Amino acid sequence: MSTSNKIPLLKVNQWLKSWEISDWSDDLPEPPHEFYIASVSLRVLRGLAGVSRRTIENRKVVDKHAGYQRAHQLSRSKNIARYIQFGYPLSNQKNLDPEEHKKLVHPGWLPTSILVNIVQPGETRRRAGKDSTLDDSQAVTITNEGLFHALNIPDTLESSRKKNQNNNLEPIEIIDGQHRLFAVDELGNDLYDEEYEVPVVFFNGLTESWQAYLFWVINVEPRKINTSLAFDLYPELRSQTWLESGEGPKIYQEHRAQELTEVLWRHDSSPWKDRIELHGGRKEGHVSNAAFIRSLMVSFVRRWGKENRVGGLFGSIDGNGVEKVLPWKRSQQAAFLIACWTHIHIAVKKSDAQWVQALRAERLKNESLLEQSEFEKNAAFSGANTLLSTDQGCRVIFIVFNAMSQLAYAELELEEWESEEVSDKPNDTDVSIALSEFEQLSKPNQFLKTISHTLVNCGMDWRTSGAKSLSAEQSQMQAAYRGSSGYSLLQRECFKNLALSDNKLISDKAKQAIHLQGNA
Repeated sequence: MSTSNKIPLLKVNQWLKSWEISDWSDDLPEPPHEFYIASVSLRVLRGLAGVSRRTIENRKVVDKHAGYQRAHQLSRSKNIARYIQFGYPLSNQKNLDPEEHKKLVHPGWLPTSILVNIVQPGETRRRAGKDSTLDDSQAVTITNEGLFHALNIPDTLESSRKKNQNNNLEPIEIIDGQHRLFAVDELGNDLYDEEYEVPVVFFNGLTESWQAYLFWVINVEPRKINTSLAFDLYPELRSQTWLESGEGPKIYQEHRAQELTEVLWRHDSSPWKDRIELHGGRKEGHVSNAAFIRSLMVSFVRRWGKENRVGGLFGSIDGNGVEKVLPWKRSQQAAFLIACWTHIHIAVKKSDAQWVQALRAERLKNESLLEQSEFEKNAAFSGANTLLSTDQGCRVIFIVFNAMSQLAYAELELEEWESEEVSDKPNDTDVSIALSEFEQLSKPNQFLKTISHTLVNCGMDWRTSGAKSLSAEQSQMQAAYRGSSGYSLLQRECFKNLALSDNKLISDKAKQAIHLQGNA
């Protein structure tokens, strides 16, 4: 690093006696009574917070530490980089050549502070599904320099980080402003020939929970950004207990469930395309919007805890007794749900199970297949007499896939799926990109495929009690799945079925789910 190893800091004391009545906890211990302000070269700051994208070795153990880097949107950093170079309005006019429109070139000022935290030596952070610990040789420190303070950058920092690629934790972490900082990557050498400085606020030794709190009060409480979006940018917020007295988690859950439901309804690759009734209508083979939202809120977007022994993969999960979240963007979440249902659809389509053949025969005898979609033609998946197209079946499939994936997230290496190509918004293009990425992940796809095959072909009967192919005795048995009690009964049958799987991972996780839900 070809810069001075000391950066002058101005100490700001900020503490009130009234704060001392707080009941500090392990996650939110008494914080520092001060922070520091400095003017720092953007490229120097990027070097201190640099995250080199690298291959992560496969991991077999369950991790103990919570905490994640916030999702980085590459497109936002690219937009900021162009703004830095040419200012506004060229930042929004990418098709215009600055050389041909010189009158439109203006300063790309970034006058607002970037907030960072100085990681302490020995502290551990989660990075792409792996624990990394900051070594003493890579740490930056603050010292008193008379009237001022200084940030000390070790001479050996750069060489030390190169030698420790497998344990390469950056010495500072970004609380707010990461897209401004990562714009350096898009500017390349343009920024290396000149000093472009930004104001920086340094906190020293904040826990990740305090960082999430600070992000919330800066960006959400003043209504700068959508509450639900905040949970994506800082996933730890999904599990913060101090938010429970407000509307934060509830808004996240409801908004996310609605958003994911709409993606499943409209995306071309979704088995539920045009089969969710968004406006309260009723149609055979379709499920209501409200049923989908309720199903997601009791499965994928709920919080793990004492009441919910199996948490939500998109809410918060159990990391060996510690609450944690997967930092997936909304496009990734939607893609995962589509993948789950696609595996079920394919399993039914390829099945020769007796219940599947019976429903196919009913459909061929009574209905024309003309002008029907691929999913609608699959009578055992989307017909009038399959539980898979009812409220009960929809909810149970969500619950089963969520529980199995949550309990097996470490073995499936779900944390390691990071997507730089998609934005926070789950538009159809980004969901398609996320689907393509997920299809390349062999472990989770094989897991979902085996679960689907087992549920379809290994003893379960998914016909409704109204199926004409059922005997009177069979119809009476299937009628048990109707009504409110049918949800829990069908759910138990699914997990019992999976517990008998020849696949040890699936069998073990199904037994674990039965135990946890039995104790809930």
